[in-house]
Amino acid sequence: STVNVDTLYRESSSLPFIVTSSTDSVFNLKVKILGEVSAHDRHVSVRVVEDMTTALVEDYEQIENSYVLKAGEVYGLIPIRFHRTASLKGQERSLTVELLENEDFVLPIKRWRNSSTEYADVVRHTIVISDKYVQLPGYRPGYFGTFSQKKMEILLMLSGLSLADFNEPLSVTFSKSLGQNLDRYLATQKAMGKTVYEEDGITEMTAGEYIYM
Repeated sequence: STVNVDTLYRESSSLPFIVTSSTDSVFNLKVKILGEVSAHDRHVSVRVVEDMTTALVEDYEQIENSYVLKAGEVYGLIPIRFHRTASLKGQERSLTVELLENEDFVLPIKRWRNSSTEYADVVRHTIVISDKYVQLPGYRPGYFGTFSQKKMEILLMLSGLSLADFNEPLSVTFSKSLGQNLDRYLATQKAMGKTVYEEDGITEMTAGEYIYM
């Protein structure tokens, strides 16, 4: 059966600072209520799950205990401001928050069925912050092969795109074409006696396995 995209939930999100030149970024965590909307403002309670969090205190501004859900609204936002700290360079850390029951809301549903085989935790959400090359949503291993920073830099050179362009899914047609360009580039370099190796200096870099299918 089809699944309404509005009812799909993810347990984590990514905030890669490498994509932008900003030093601060606000992540708006979206909260959706079930049931009737209210004629008056209500409050959503939230807390940091310390044992599931690796972010340092300087990585983000302390969140409030509760946030206002406006009257008549189905969605609310919990803004969390993150900082691109010096210690985050080359690192990846995470912040997990969870909803709490209060006088306005109960939490009868802890897990949501996205599909017949996938369930998501809808009480907790993890935001992964990083200041390093990470595999972004636009990176398709089937066409580009195993991810690495070195390969990503070559893909940017060949495509003329920026990292920000890879923060959104790329079309299959474009990805396949770029994968073929990568394959040709690697073959040309090898023919010139300049075989391109991965960062370990041992593994020969390759494109994805589906580029000619």
